[in-house]
Amino acid sequence: MTPPHTDPIALHYTHGALASTLEAALAPLAGRTGAELLEQLGAIDEFHVGGRAATQALIDTLPLPANAHVLDIGCGLGGTARLLATRLGARVAGVDLTAEFVAVGNSLNARLGLAGQIALHCADALSLPFAAASFDAATLLHVGMNIADKPALFQEAARVLKPGGHIAIYDIMRMRPGPLSYPLPWAGHDTYCQVTPPAAYRQALRGAGFTLLTETDQSPRARAFFAAQRARATGQAPSRLGLHMLMGPEAGQKLANIAAQIESGLIAPVEILARRT
Repeated sequence: MTPPHTDPIALHYTHGALASTLEAALAPLAGRTGAELLEQLGAIDEFHVGGRAATQALIDTLPLPANAHVLDIGCGLGGTARLLATRLGARVAGVDLTAEFVAVGNSLNARLGLAGQIALHCADALSLPFAAASFDAATLLHVGMNIADKPALFQEAARVLKPGGHIAIYDIMRMRPGPLSYPLPWAGHDTYCQVTPPAAYRQALRGAGFTLLTETDQSPRARAFFAAQRARATGQAPSRLGLHMLMGPEAGQKLANIAAQIESGLIAPVEILARRT
């Protein structure tokens, strides 16, 4: 297995100077802490269509026991983990291939006083560094588009979940045949793009021992999200703090491509909730 720090997918997401770039963007917010800072961070640490509202909608579907221990697979900077911790009181572990994301995310957790509640790790989703039956639930947001082996992904998720534990998925999925236009936020070309139809997720989940509970095409919400982004951007300078910091100089084209292909019905953000049997 390729070490995370040399994996081509991790390299796709690596910024190189994210810590200092983020610190400069946060400088005007130097006096803000706690909930106020957490709210501002939503502009960058929710790296998926729909942002924080989409994360909240997904975790609202997740049945959790008291003092739940949750795994966020493909945690990025830790936005989902911080929402799970602060709004649901969960203990959270996150894994991501991109070492820079993990380091910056843990630094943000410490800044927010959440280091004792959240731990992010640089690790592969197909080889999780946790014992069997360690977690009450798992989340997976915009991760499967980079993973070809969906059966192995969900078998490993099932391994670390307790019996009866749930997984909440929010991924971009293919809704009809046709070539994708690149670049996209998760891939500059088709080599590392692993977008598949919802049926592939269903099959892989069932094969791993999950029972499917709900499946929802969130295209209408995504279209509204992009329309709101365009309206805010009209006549305004780019925000200092935003996803463009993670996507580099092609950010505008990446966002335009994904928005156009969701609008055309070629791809869609889909939510799936499943329970480990």
